[in-house]
Amino acid sequence: MLNLTRQLVLTILSTGAVFCDLRYRIVPNFLIGLALIVGLVLAGVEGLEVLIKTILLSLVVSYPLYYGFERGWMGGGDVKLVIATSIVAGEELAMTYFLCGTFGGGIVSLTSLVLSRARTSEQKEQIIMVPYAAAYSLGVLLVQMITIIRDLPVP
Repeated sequence: MLNLTRQLVLTILSTGAVFCDLRYRIVPNFLIGLALIVGLVLAGVEGLEVLIKTILLSLVVSYPLYYGFERGWMGGGDVKLVIATSIVAGEELAMTYFLCGTFGGGIVSLTSLVLSRARTSEQKEQIIMVPYAAAYSLGVLLVQMITIIRDLPVP
């Protein structure tokens, strides 16, 4: 039951982040806040040790992105999304989701940089906005789909 709840919350969080990041260029705090609360409750149900490990792991995983936020390379919503995803995923799957999410974000960022080289001089003055939260969330959703397909019974 806990795993099903985790997967449902991750799906809602990721889908909401993709929509809001692509549509409004923001990841809503209420979405992240609700996911954090559910993730902390789920970790707390498993025990104090699991709760502490999950919180520490999510802080360690999100630190590189926080550094990027401090440098102005990404938004705060991106960092908060990684923290929320890590806490909801739990200690067992946090690294898997993080690696796949950052891989998706990296591909989109690299593509944006390559495409920016082909812009005219007038267009080059514009700031490049990368929908990192959307790409990260799509990486998380991809891992979820692969996990579901892998766990399906073979006829």
